[in-house]
Amino acid sequence: MNNYMFFSIAIYFLSYLFYINISHGLSRKAEYLQLRRFLPCAILAVLPWSLASLSLLSSQFLISFIIGIMWIITYPIFYYITYHKNSFDFGFHLDIVFGLYIISWLTSLKIIVQYFNIIPDTFMLLISILEFAISLILILQWIYFYIFKTCINENALSALLQTDCNESIEFYKSLPKLIQYFLPILLLIFIYTIIKLNSPFKIQFANNYYLYLIIAIAAFLTIYLWKPNSRSVFSRTGIINLLIDIRYYLAETLTYTQNLQQRLKDLQVVPSHPSYNNPSTIIMVIGESESRDYMSAFSNYDKNTTPWLKKQKENNNFLLFSNAYSCHHQTVPTLERALTEANQYNNKKFYESCSIIDIARKAGYITYWYSNQGNLGGTSTAVTLIAETADTAKWTKQNLNKVQYDETLIDYLKEVNQAKNNFIVLHLMGNHFNFLNRYPKNFTKWSTPDKYDLIANYINSIAYTDHVLENIWKYGKEHLNMQAMIYFSDHATIPDKRRSSNFDGFATVRIPLFVYLSDEYISKYPITYNTLKNNVKKYFTNDLIYELICGIFNIKSNHYDEANSLASAKYKYTKDMLRTDLGNKSITDDKNS
Repeated sequence: MNNYMFFSIAIYFLSYLFYINISHGLSRKAEYLQLRRFLPCAILAVLPWSLASLSLLSSQFLISFIIGIMWIITYPIFYYITYHKNSFDFGFHLDIVFGLYIISWLTSLKIIVQYFNIIPDTFMLLISILEFAISLILILQWIYFYIFKTCINENALSALLQTDCNESIEFYKSLPKLIQYFLPILLLIFIYTIIKLNSPFKIQFANNYYLYLIIAIAAFLTIYLWKPNSRSVFSRTGIINLLIDIRYYLAETLTYTQNLQQRLKDLQVVPSHPSYNNPSTIIMVIGESESRDYMSAFSNYDKNTTPWLKKQKENNNFLLFSNAYSCHHQTVPTLERALTEANQYNNKKFYESCSIIDIARKAGYITYWYSNQGNLGGTSTAVTLIAETADTAKWTKQNLNKVQYDETLIDYLKEVNQAKNNFIVLHLMGNHFNFLNRYPKNFTKWSTPDKYDLIANYINSIAYTDHVLENIWKYGKEHLNMQAMIYFSDHATIPDKRRSSNFDGFATVRIPLFVYLSDEYISKYPITYNTLKNNVKKYFTNDLIYELICGIFNIKSNHYDEANSLASAKYKYTKDMLRTDLGNKSITDDKNS
């Protein structure tokens, strides 16, 4: 019995010392509270094995023990490494509680199964699979930290929940070869090892009351650890609590569709019909991961990556904005703001905000949304919710492992009714990793076809995007009486650096933005044109795209703040007022701007 007692005491003190050293900003009360709380946890971790008089060195106990200890240290230590320099108020006592209790719960189940000898092989297999599932949550965090050198955060989990199958496959292919090739094998070996080590064992109790106590422990911990609500210990551990918060946020965004009719009822737009001489079209194109640093039309890049757009700089109908930034470095957080009146500078919620589709419809346009981004994910993203409110919303056919190039979207433009006033959104796959998959082989300019070469592949994809934009522009002019075309990228990227869920510098948010206006538009709205022309050097973040579009529509609305619009003389923002990373970084800190 002494061995069990000493082991419990050792677990207790080590757990407490770990908690004190891995936490920040704890009050004395919190420290003393955990001093008391961890004691029964440590006792309970060892008690079932002690009551059954089983060796603490047995493989069945050691598996459960290692899983519990790994749960105790994994999320807290990664969080500490990532945030201890800029966050001084955190602690993860429930990770320790869960880790200690999960040892007790798993070992109790093993003892009960073996004692009653009811198909023990099957039940031990199920326990082994459960241990593997718990371990997998930990393994994925270690892999993430190995790759990105940071704790998994809300951006990473949100992206994971909102990604589609093709993007998941491409992300997996982008991982280090060691992980790609050996991870599946190692996981299979791992689960096989757990199953083998959880081999049946014999149990005899000196006192049957010990068995009843173990059954009571298992029943209590089943409820305490896993009860299906937000108060269970499992749901309040660091990584699971973060996941629940993200899922709650995503569920909250789904109310966007439910609130649609009320938003439209309250929305006022004047005029309610375009006043061009003939039915006309406005096209907005959303790019993906395109950086103006690599675009010859916006920078002094040594290769002419954007020949068409660079040529158009001499065309008075084109206005290129050289100081545009993204409000975030990931697609969904960016576009849920760019496409709605919610932005970094107000307190409006996405699901309560009007969108550019709402505005366009009220302004008398038939609305279209054509996307080459995947729509196969299990979660509806904010972008998808907005898209599906359009009169017509279509996604290119997405086949797993099959590339669909952006030029495909031009075929969709042929469906648009030329006898109507139209507002069209085209969402490109653009320059999203894997860059090699973003352009046809015959469009290779600065690398060998099919050769994996990050920067060369990236600038090839930029040149192809330039080609796609040219063809969209030509089709709009020739067939749709296009009055305006707006292009911006959701965010930028650093092509030779692995993307991180954390802000990774201003190179990830320096984006292109240009506006084309027809001769008829310029003649009809000279003030808007001259205002935009005067603002081409002004700083801008793309969460204000909504207001830019409203300005180009030349409307007045109770859901349009002209002071946020580059197309308005009232535009109020200066460089020192603008921010990125959802308000956490100032544009003034960009030394290359």
